Amino acid sequence: MRALWLLLSLVVITVPPYALASNQASAIKSVTSQYPWYQWQTVGQATLTWGLWDIYNSELKTPTGKYSGLDTDLALIISYLRDIDKDDLLQATNEQWLHLGYSKQQITPWLTTLSAIWPNVKKGDRLIFVQRKGIGQFYQGTQPLGKPLSKSLTRSFIAIWLSPKTDYPELRKQLINQ
Repeated sequence: MRALWLLLSLVVITVPPYALASNQASAIKSVTSQYPWYQWQTVGQATLTWGLWDIYNSELKTPTGKYSGLDTDLALIISYLRDIDKDDLLQATNEQWLHLGYSKQQITPWLTTLSAIWPNVKKGDRLIFVQRKGIGQFYQGTQPLGKPLSKSLTRSFIAIWLSPKTDYPELRKQLINQ
């Protein structure tokens, strides 16, 4: 046992601190090259409150830190402040799409797609929606959820927050920094 402690002590003493920093920098570089949206600039932030309850914090990021329309490359980061069942997320999404004027024929296949990829969320979970070149992808942390989405689903999903017809105009203004 003493020999093991001596060996571990020798390893700790001989590993230079810059090697540890280099490994951390390498890990950060790997994440940001694979997921460039981590380095995008924040456009705006908002909290969705329903009645007395804070539901989630949201942050909109773009490569430039400016929002220039629904077709912009962007990342919407949602940090949940309470547990929410997947079925409740789907129901709320359905209601928002109906509010925006989408038909049930359009919505039904979109909900089927989302149902297959969305998890139940717990307080502290972060879901990230990234849109690049008109194609959307969901992530939980750095893990992709499902496959990239169709252009129509991508656009309709981000419209929930960013369309001028959103049910949450104040949240939109905060996200797009107006």
